[in-house]
Amino acid sequence: MRSNARSNPWPGVLVGVLLVASTAFLASRIAHASGSTISNGQASASTSSQAAGTPNPRSSSPASAITTADWKLSWQDDFNTTAALNKWSFDVGNVGGPALRQLQWYDRGNATITGGKLAIIATANGGGHQCWNGPCHYTSVRMQSHFGQAYGLFEARIKLPAGSGLWPAFWLQGDNYDQVGLPKAGELDIAEEPNKPPLNELHGFSHAPQGIHKFITDLPQPLSAGYHVYAIEWTRSGITWLVDGKAYGHLDSYPGWPFNHPFNIILNLAVGGNWPGSPTSSTHFPASMDVDWVRVYRKA
Repeated sequence: MRSNARSNPWPGVLVGVLLVASTAFLASRIAHASGSTISNGQASASTSSQAAGTPNPRSSSPASAITTADWKLSWQDDFNTTAALNKWSFDVGNVGGPALRQLQWYDRGNATITGGKLAIIATANGGGHQCWNGPCHYTSVRMQSHFGQAYGLFEARIKLPAGSGLWPAFWLQGDNYDQVGLPKAGELDIAEEPNKPPLNELHGFSHAPQGIHKFITDLPQPLSAGYHVYAIEWTRSGITWLVDGKAYGHLDSYPGWPFNHPFNIILNLAVGGNWPGSPTSSTHFPASMDVDWVRVYRKA
């Protein structure tokens, strides 16, 4: 449940207020298909009808969230060569299938680099693999950085795909996931799009044993209309969600939160699932989630 003042010309503030049990998490990933919002810590989110932020003179990257000189680059992938993919591990299989009703088979071969950009491609070809519901009908990519960091600024310049049933995401997962699973490891969704109206609506989430916090903002156009810089600024005292250099949500730290250890970066394009639903006859394949760069900073 949320409040979204789209008709107002100035950013409003909305606070997540619905408490859901931590069983809303699904151990294999993104357990926010229900769209529930909870608040055990201090959370706030705002929506805006303003245009995207202007490029910052300190950065050659349009609308970077870097606004001061006290950030030091700690990791990056500009996808200039195919060797850039060596910084990532790739899931193989119908990951997220049984739990989230996703329909894709993840295959590293669907990640390509052309012209200095990464393309995460979803196809309407299951490759003869078996998914949770029978033969797979789609392939795509889910990739995770070998790099991990606690705290800092994490950002990526991405053009999200359009199409019913496509579920792209740029997110972070605790590096202890293999030992403790979700929600104990923690999850931070920096940008997520279920491709359901309104198509200009951006979603960010935090997932923890104490529950889920959800943040929403509206952009002037559908998210798929162009590239945007999606980011979080994560400190010991809280986490702020940003798009094109503008903050739209904040979560204050609270006792027992799991966001106090290194997290890895994940990029994926799921097909189908209990949040976006299945593709329709109007969904265009192949579909591509295009990534210009991913960068991580820490305080200098």
